[in-house]
Order: sequence, then structure tokens, then C-alpha cells
Amino acid sequence: YVLRRNVEGGGRQQSFANQTFRAITGVRGAINDGWSYDVSAQFSQGTGTATTLNNFQVDRVIKALDAVVDDEGNIVCQSVVDGSDTGCVPYNPFVPNGVTQDQLDYLQVQGVQIGRISQEIYNGIVTGDLGTYGVKTPWASDGIQVVFGSEWRRDSMIHTVDALQSSDPNQLTGAGGPTIGKSGASKVEELFFEGRVPLAQDMPMMESLSFDTAYRYSDYGDSVQTDTYKFGLEWAPIQDIRLRGSFQHAVRAANIVELFTAEGANLFDAPGDPCGSDARDPIASDAECIASGVPAGLVGSVNLDSPAGQYNFIQGGNPDLIPEESDTQSYGVVFTPRFAPGLSVTIDYFDIEITDTISTFGPLNTWTACYGQNDPAACDRINRNPGTGQLWLGAGNVEDVNINIGSIRTHGYDLNASYTGLEIGRFGSLAFNVTGTYLEDLRTQPAPGIDLFPTVPGVQDTYDCAGYYSVECLVSKPQWRHRMRASWQTPWDMDLSATWRYYGEVTGLVSVHAEMPEDQLDRTLAAQDYFDLAANWAVTEKASLTLGINNVLDDNPPVSGAVGTTGNGNTYPQIYDALGRYVFVRATVDF
Repeated sequence: YVLRRNVEGGGRQQSFANQTFRAITGVRGAINDGWSYDVSAQFSQGTGTATTLNNFQVDRVIKALDAVVDDEGNIVCQSVVDGSDTGCVPYNPFVPNGVTQDQLDYLQVQGVQIGRISQEIYNGIVTGDLGTYGVKTPWASDGIQVVFGSEWRRDSMIHTVDALQSSDPNQLTGAGGPTIGKSGASKVEELFFEGRVPLAQDMPMMESLSFDTAYRYSDYGDSVQTDTYKFGLEWAPIQDIRLRGSFQHAVRAANIVELFTAEGANLFDAPGDPCGSDARDPIASDAECIASGVPAGLVGSVNLDSPAGQYNFIQGGNPDLIPEESDTQSYGVVFTPRFAPGLSVTIDYFDIEITDTISTFGPLNTWTACYGQNDPAACDRINRNPGTGQLWLGAGNVEDVNINIGSIRTHGYDLNASYTGLEIGRFGSLAFNVTGTYLEDLRTQPAPGIDLFPTVPGVQDTYDCAGYYSVECLVSKPQWRHRMRASWQTPWDMDLSATWRYYGEVTGLVSVHAEMPEDQLDRTLAAQDYFDLAANWAVTEKASLTLGINNVLDDNPPVSGAVGTTGNGNTYPQIYDALGRYVFVRATVDF
């Protein structure tokens, strides 16, 4: 192996181009005074093209490194001499300035992937106000309202990959393995019902009391049927205060990407192989390492450890996934005081638990389950390279395709406060809003009954990501985040706004049960404050123009060497502004 970065050719890049299309048609109308209908049909399609740039083609690297001296004393490729590739240019990475543009032009290639997802939806709804027929409680002035409906949906996917990336082995350096194109489709037929029952209205300590419920039956075919339902109660003792609570049982079937993505190789991050030298796991005995495919003489060897801290795993879809289910309890209060018109404050507590979660078990969890718990299913997913036992070179890998894992449970609070209509005379009015979430905990149980942390008393088979970042947590999970917005509605057909986005501090984890050392530079990702400005001009009644600047102060994101492949550029662009200041212009025209 020649381990060298292509610094002369520039960093590896990917260019994405997306196109979306949606068409919807329908008809709605009244059946009589108490009933109405709404029937619609919708078709949408998204097409994306991903172009990979600045990668070397593997077989060309092999030819370019196989250089000889020809009869005239010139250094040429052996493939030029034997005629198998007359365009080959010798590659000399061993001396300063030895790499030329001619070499790069020969070695660097472009990879292309094209994906398309289509969706069809046919929907029919009948809405009824039973109060028209006098169906209501004795204590309410409004009648019972109901909705009946049916829906049919079909999703389809096709993914096409060029020959360079789909070949085995993959011909693009740094890809880890072949990318296989695949296609598939899923459909569902549903029946649903919703109802709202005003129980009492305009009574002492009973400004309003109402009950609402909903039910949905879904048939995905292949003997997969699900039920979703909801119960809610809302009570306003006086006009200023409204209390509410609900219970919801929800179901989510796997989408077509989770079902049909072709299996392929990728990379995961780890400080070292548990059977290696850099991060030898005390729970991985010599016998267990040997049983998993490490040659006896290489247990504890540095050769098992990747110098890049990256190891191979196999990812992909799974058509045998069953729907995940969740139970959500929510309790909240809405405060709209009459003494402050325009003020509204909402606080809600949420408790959400997802079971049979559609996710991946995780390569690190697979290591721990195998070497710490001797779980045979986990050990079977570790496929070490024959002869060397390595998981970072050759065919060695950890299987980690989509499965139904254990559960995820989270608790926390949502806050929403707004104040609108603050008049400032001839200069218009002001409005303010703040929306925030406090994440009390976020616990994941990858495998019920399997103690993933046998060396940590009391931890057992769950881990909490609230306030932390790590490979297992995927992205940083700050306990508090908020968005505050101030808007000025001017009398000149222009609205101005300023937004403050805040993400709290997070602490890094070496593993899901151990924080980074106190003196480690990236132990903590500091809290981030981003400020955005926007102006919207109503050019006409049907045309508007918006100019915005996000991250006005051009703040850099927090960086860490432990982000790995769950983020990008040593940070988390899913959370933080990775590219700094962002300026945009948007024009909208309604017809």
C-alpha cells in the first residue's frame, strides 16, 4: 500500500445537483349543510445527481506506479511498453515536486451517481359537523366534528451508479468499497378517522373543555398492518389559560431508502481495534480475539490498528424491516393574558419512547457485544481479513445494515413565546418570538438484555446523549437550543427581521460511558451564537423579493478531531454553520 494524500490534485469533492417536481389536482365542495368532501391526487418526483471529483482511479495508480526505463532511456509505464495502456503517465510521489499536471490528468477521474424518488398519493376526505343535527353535549354550544378518509400512497426509487464506483473493488480511491445501484418500491393503503367533541363551553371555571381523538389503519402488504391512535384533552378554566394533555401511539414504516439501499462498504471511526495495540479493550480476551478471526500471533499487534482511525463496515437497506412504534405523552399550558393583547406563551413537556427503532446497531456496539458479552449474533457480524485479522485493510469489515434495534426514549420541554402587534405609530409595528427546547435526556438501548458496558456499574444496556457528542450519538446533542426572532413590519411594504440562533455547549465522549479527558483540546464544543438578518419586500400583491444574510458575524463552527464520518470537515454541518456567512436572494411570484 502507498499511503499518500493527493495534495497536488486538491481535496476530494462532491457536487450535488437536485431537481424537484410536484403536481397536485383535486376538487372540494359541500354535500349539504353538515357535510363536505375533498378529493385530491398528487405526483411528485425528486432527481439528484452526485458527481465525485479529484479521486484517483485505482487500476491507473497501479499502472502509473509500475514504471520502467524504455529502450531510449525514458521512464515510462510498463503498460505503455506492452501496449495495454498507451496513455499511462508514470506517477512519482516519492520526491518533492515529483507530481506533475500530466500525471494528475491521467490519474484523476470523475464518478457519477443518479437517483430518482417518485411518489403518488390519492386522498379522499369527508368532513362532518354533527352539530347541524343537534349532536352535542348538554353543556356545549358547538357540535361534534368528525373526519373520515382514505389514502393510497406509492413510493418508488431507482439508483444508478457508474461502472467505476459499482465495480468490485471500487475504482475510486478512498471509497472503501463498491457502491451498488438498486431500485425498489413500497405502497400503503390507509383508512382514518378524526373527531373533536366539545364537552363544555362558557361555564364557570369551564371556558372550554374538549376531547379529541384520531385513528388510522395502514396496510403495507406482506402481512404488515399497523394501527395509529391519539387521545387528547384540552381545558381552559378561564380565557387566559389553557391546559392540554395528549397520548399518541404512532407508527413509522421504513422508507424506500431504508428498505432498498444496496449493501456497500463505508468507514467508521474508532480509537483502535479492540484486539489491537492502540486501544486494546480489557474485555476482549486473547481467546475471543482469536475466535473472531485474529491470528494467534497478531493479537495485540499494532498492525490491527488503522493509522487513520477508520475501519470498514458494510451498510445497506433491509427489506425485512418491521415498522417502528412510538408512544408520546405531552402535557402543556398556553397563557394568553387579556391584559397583554398579542402575548402568547406555551410550555409543553414531552415524553417519547420509540420501540423496534429502525436504525443500525453500530459497529462499536457490535465490538462490545461480541467481546464483552460473547453475543454470537454480534460476533458473526465481524468479518476479519483472512491471514491478518485486520478490519481496515483488504476484505475485513463489520456488518451494520439497517435493522430494528431496541428503543430510544427522550424527555424534555418545549417553549414558545410570541408577542405581536406592538404598534410604534406611523413606523409600523414590531413582533417578537422565541422557540426553545430543553433536552432532559436522550437514551438509546441498542439491544435489550445485552449489557454493552460491563465495566461500568449501573449503566447496563443504555446510554444518554443529551449534552454530549460522539460517534454513537451521531451529531452533537446540546441540552438547550433556541431561536429568537424580532420583526419590524414597516409601512413601506417591507418587513425586516433579526434572528438569534443558540446551541448549547456539548462534551465529547471517548465511548458512550466515558467523557474525554479534562485536558483534551476538543473535550468541549463551546456554545454557538449565530445572528441572521433578512428583508422582505412586497413588490406587488403577487410578487415578493427577499434578501438575507445568515451568520452575519461569519463565526467559525466548533471543530474536533473526534467528529469522524458522522460529520464533515471536523465539525457537524447538520447543527453548526460550517461555511460561515451565507448571503441569499429569493424571488417569489404567485399566479
